[in-house]
Amino acid sequence: MKRYTFQMRIHPEMKAEYKKAHDEIWPDMAAAIRDAGIRNYSISFRADGTLFAYLECDDPSAAFGKLGKTEVNARWQKAMDRFFMKEDPATVGPTIIELEEVFHLD
Repeated sequence: MKRYTFQMRIHPEMKAEYKKAHDEIWPDMAAAIRDAGIRNYSISFRADGTLFAYLECDDPSAAFGKLGKTEVNARWQKAMDRFFMKEDPATVGPTIIELEEVFHLD
């Protein structure tokens, strides 16, 4: 299983609302994430709105591709779009920066 870590940014004043949305994640969205092969997924944030996400899956590109084809993901991305600070405001969803793993201890 591959470990995958990435960074995104939200508007810092929207942290509580962003957390609430994830506390109340739609059951069909959670199911779609699992069905795509994504496991052990977590998101953390700093005070400045920087988000750090971690997940595990066999093939991140395939998992994101499968998830990206679902109707529920399209709705979720549209609903979450207002939170994100991004380079191109015309795109739906966050600007994602993949992070390089430098250390892991089982």
